[in-house]
Amino acid sequence: MSDEDIETWERLVEVANRDFDGHLTILKFTTNWRIGFVTPSERESIDEMAVGDTFAEAAHKALYTSQDS
Repeated sequence: MSDEDIETWERLVEVANRDFDGHLTILKFTTNWRIGFVTPSERESIDEMAVGDTFAEAAHKALYTSQDS
C-alpha cells in the first residue's frame, strides 16, 4: 500500500466510526473493488456500494457519496 492508500484507509475508518456506527466493508473482486459503509446482507447491497478499478478509486467514491448521507 502506498502512503496515500494508508491515509485513505484512515479516512474511511474515521468516517465509518463517526457517521456509520463503525460499519465499513471493503471487497476485492477479480475486476473491481467495492467499498461501502454498510454490512451487506444481499447481492443488491453490494451492487449499491461504491465501485472502482482500484482501492483508491472505490474509496474516494465511497467517501464522496458519504458526504451526501
